[in-house]
Amino acid sequence: MKESRRRRFFAVKARARILVRAVVDLVRIAKPASDQEAAVMHDHASLLYFLSLLFSVTGAFNAAVTSFAFSGLEYPIILVVAASIVVNYAAIIRMALCWRRERDDLRLIERMRGLFTCLGVGWGLLISLYAYYGPPERSTLLLGLATGVVSTPIVSVPSSVAYGFFIPSAILCVIAVSFVMSGADPFTAMAFTSFACYASVGIYLTNKTFSGRSEARAALQREIETVRVFLREYEEGSPDWLWEIDADGLIRKANSSMASAMGVSPADLQGRELQLLVTSDDHNERANLASRLRQRLPFRDLLVYLEQSGRKRWLRLTGHPIYNDRGSATGFRGIGRDVTIAHEADLRIAFMAKHDGLTGLLNRQSFLSTLADLTTRDRSFGLFLIDLDGFKSINDTYGHGVGDSLLQWVAQRIEQCFGSAAVVARLGGDEFAVLLPSLDRDQAVPLAQALISKLNQSFIGDNIIISPGASVGISLFPDHSRDHQKLMLQADLALYKAKEEGKRTASLFADWMEQEYHQRLSQEAELHRAITNGEIILAYQPIVDINTGSVVACEALARWQHPVRGLLMPSEFIATAERTDLMERLGELVLRIACRDAAGWEHRVQVNVNLSPRQLRRGQFLQLLAEALEESGLPASRLGIEVTENVLLDGDERTLQQLRDIRACGAKLILDDFGSGYSSLSYLQDIDVDGIKIDKGFTRKLNAPKVRAICRMVARLAMDLNIYVVAEGVEEPSQLEWLKLNGIPFAQGYLLGSPATRQPSRQAEYLA
Repeated sequence: MKESRRRRFFAVKARARILVRAVVDLVRIAKPASDQEAAVMHDHASLLYFLSLLFSVTGAFNAAVTSFAFSGLEYPIILVVAASIVVNYAAIIRMALCWRRERDDLRLIERMRGLFTCLGVGWGLLISLYAYYGPPERSTLLLGLATGVVSTPIVSVPSSVAYGFFIPSAILCVIAVSFVMSGADPFTAMAFTSFACYASVGIYLTNKTFSGRSEARAALQREIETVRVFLREYEEGSPDWLWEIDADGLIRKANSSMASAMGVSPADLQGRELQLLVTSDDHNERANLASRLRQRLPFRDLLVYLEQSGRKRWLRLTGHPIYNDRGSATGFRGIGRDVTIAHEADLRIAFMAKHDGLTGLLNRQSFLSTLADLTTRDRSFGLFLIDLDGFKSINDTYGHGVGDSLLQWVAQRIEQCFGSAAVVARLGGDEFAVLLPSLDRDQAVPLAQALISKLNQSFIGDNIIISPGASVGISLFPDHSRDHQKLMLQADLALYKAKEEGKRTASLFADWMEQEYHQRLSQEAELHRAITNGEIILAYQPIVDINTGSVVACEALARWQHPVRGLLMPSEFIATAERTDLMERLGELVLRIACRDAAGWEHRVQVNVNLSPRQLRRGQFLQLLAEALEESGLPASRLGIEVTENVLLDGDERTLQQLRDIRACGAKLILDDFGSGYSSLSYLQDIDVDGIKIDKGFTRKLNAPKVRAICRMVARLAMDLNIYVVAEGVEEPSQLEWLKLNGIPFAQGYLLGSPATRQPSRQAEYLA
């Protein structure tokens, strides 16, 4: 029980402390800690100044009048208290006037709190004296006066001053009305007391509302000041500038940045018409600006330009109409920026998006778009596809710098040859394209030949003289097709045919070229099916030691067992495979079959497999080789890889390294068709080989003294390099006898054995 009473006691004590703290906060005056609090205090002081003057005049008058109404002359104490109130009002007026001069808000509020507290005490005493000495018939006047005194602070701020007056006056008035006034009754006392409570709450709410509005106004003012600072800094340091025109479109606000952007002084800019100073590339754009200004329509980021000293300066304008309090338009206001550098950069980017960076011609995408657009019109034109001859070797020999200069030179020659009416583009690499309007069939090839003659002229760069040459393929609209993609294909087919005919020629598309193209596609599809369905078989042609007649190796040769056309030789399908990625699949198939077959031969002779340049480009051949040997169980020493000089001619260091790795894994590396290329001896210096095969073209001409001398030289070279040499294409006994007498120990040809699908015999057929 005691514990419960203790808890209630402490709870009441805590609430009392909270109440006391709240009352203290209401009457406390604190020095402002921020600009916003200072602004709120200034608002309080300003209102307090006006209220003090009003309260002082009306309060002094009421104190004097009511003192006589309540027989002040009979009771001097009433006159003394009334006089003290008037003196208090005089002090309040004096304090208010001092504030008007000094503007010390904190001092005013602190002094006014004391004066108003004294004033509250004075009015409370005066009303108590009225209640004590006043006749009963004055009770109504007394109640009205007490109510007025208690309610006066409701409209007063700040709360410290209002409650300074209210608390003493309300307490004394409640006592006077409840206990002192003659004829007082409980109902009157309760009604007046409840009104005093209402007045107390009213003071709090009034001050809270006023303070909230003051704080909001102070915050708004601070934001306005911040915006003004930003605008000032914006005008002084930002590349953007503010502009303003009046209702007639005349500039009435222009800073130095705007004047600088327009190339005039601020004084010259003032009063001039905005739309006359600023124009646009597009007349509609300028009309748009003038129209929006005239119709009072806002606009954003409107791009305009003006001429300044022969150069265009690009501007972006944003503006909106401004109106007065009556809703009438008074002009426009907005922001402008000089975007010359950025816009010119955008123009360059847009140009580069449509043009080749090296030559300045249209790029492939833009050219195809132009071609597609031309095919929608009913006007004839010719399409030329131009490809430089031997550009890769020029680039590799002289470097990319010379190659780039050559491409620029070619672009200039093409434009000079066809003139401004032609649309010229670089499609990529060394391939160019031209669209010629109104081109007749009879004019096409002569014009192309004239271009070829122009490109055959010598190009001189870095003290290097080059005659590049070119091939040209031509298709015509609408004679050949009305579809732009088909026109490109037809011109490409004609270009392919021009290169086949020896280069530096021009070819006009014909229908048979497309038929031939579709035949090639059909062949590719059939070969793909053949590789997939197992129609590729191998025949093995022996390589013979002509001194003993024994077979030392066999070359694996691919055959196509066509379901309709029968057995097809490599000459009928290898070219098709080389043109496509099928060569990789075909080479892989041949290697796997050859290793599997050789692993099962009774006679453990070497098997040779031809290697295409395409099989080395992806860099996966060594992995494939290892897989084939592992799957078949064939020792690497029984496998020979025959490569032609084309592999070395087209290869780079990665290709040469793959060839070295082939020997490193144990397989033999054999240089096939030796002597048919350009640089056989230099290739022997670059890589190590196990053997060389003399091209059958030399074997067939052994009756010629020069050919015999070459073959003897090759035999001596092979002996010095400690490698073996094989003569290909041996078909006559006399050829075999000459080879035997001149130290060439190995031979291959139909005389010694034809390619066969069966297991090779131990002995050559001719020498058996």
